Amino acid sequence: MAWSDLPIDILRYISSNLSIVDLVRLSVVCTSWSFTLDNYALLGFQCRPSPWLLLSNDVGEAFEKITFHELTIEREEVVLSHYRRFSSIDFHSYGHRYFGSKDGWLVTLNKIDLKPHLFNPITKAEISLPSLFTLIESQYSPESSIRRSLNDTLFDFTTDEFCNIYFHKIIISSIDSSRTIVVIFGIRKELALARSEDLTWVLGPKLSPYNTEDEEQFEDVYYHEENQRFYAITNFSMVLSFDLNGQNVELVCPNMPNPYYRTRNFDFMYYIAFLSGTFLRIERVIDIALDSHHNARTITISVFKFEPTVVTSSSSSSSSQWIPVNELGEYSLFVGCNQTFSLHRMVATGIKPNCIYFADRSSNMFPGYIDCDVGLFDLYNDRIQYILQPHSQSNWTISIWFTPSIS
Repeated sequence: MAWSDLPIDILRYISSNLSIVDLVRLSVVCTSWSFTLDNYALLGFQCRPSPWLLLSNDVGEAFEKITFHELTIEREEVVLSHYRRFSSIDFHSYGHRYFGSKDGWLVTLNKIDLKPHLFNPITKAEISLPSLFTLIESQYSPESSIRRSLNDTLFDFTTDEFCNIYFHKIIISSIDSSRTIVVIFGIRKELALARSEDLTWVLGPKLSPYNTEDEEQFEDVYYHEENQRFYAITNFSMVLSFDLNGQNVELVCPNMPNPYYRTRNFDFMYYIAFLSGTFLRIERVIDIALDSHHNARTITISVFKFEPTVVTSSSSSSSSQWIPVNELGEYSLFVGCNQTFSLHRMVATGIKPNCIYFADRSSNMFPGYIDCDVGLFDLYNDRIQYILQPHSQSNWTISIWFTPSIS
């Protein structure tokens, strides 16, 4: 049988073992294989997942290019090797902030009209989301800055500052038509929800009456596909869950002591994820000492699994605890401003297992610079490898993890 006569089922199997770049090359092998990206999805083709890192272009480079670097392993060390550049429309890059990724889609935010979009750089497909201007009631100061008040104190932001500082993270439940979007926003890091067909955002679950700390705020949100619920964690490890409408709120875990609260030399980030049915909390500690200003970097990461205590007949109350974890098996987790995701080493051959891959965090990011903090933490030996050496870059764009897709 000639290669050009291979059945579609065989080609589907071949595609599942190829990277997305090789899958595109598949289409130019012969006339009978000359599929378009649209046909790939219709025919059920799937490529091997591969983690890419979205980086800002160097100063002077064209804005219409989106640059990704692919991870590979060389002599047991993870390095950024091949880079992929995809042409884009200025609309998607210049004047936009990248807010994260979801299954091959970038979440972008226009800094002028505050309108988010889902954008697939491989297929150029785009999905519009409701403008975040419908969520806030902004005032304009005499200098044309955006003015917000908190506890009778006024804060003035430029357009760039407002986009980069006021909105922290955007999480998508799915890419299909039933998707729900959650945003962490504001000085107090509150939650709001919307569906893509909505005209306005609605406020999400409140911390009260659950919270016990005045400074408590949401740090991360994770969507659990199996039970179709969102999970949100605060900087005191309290976890709330809620449905796709922001209703039926449940307290999953109460407050816990935060050893880094009000610490001058250290910052922290909390992420949450589900891995093989286990609920995980990822705690990332960043050195922000004065002598490392503009070179803040991650110094350790801890992982804990959640274990609720079963209520017994002798006790009317229940409790829960976080148990330290130092083994993720053949999986690795990817955290940052992207939605947290996991990959298995057998399907993503360019990664090291049992590691936490981290990218630039979202706190204290001001226009003009951002601390570059990209690397991996090996849970087996508590070792950090910096994939990019920590430095302050002047061309402001946050780096995020991304898995390309033709969906």
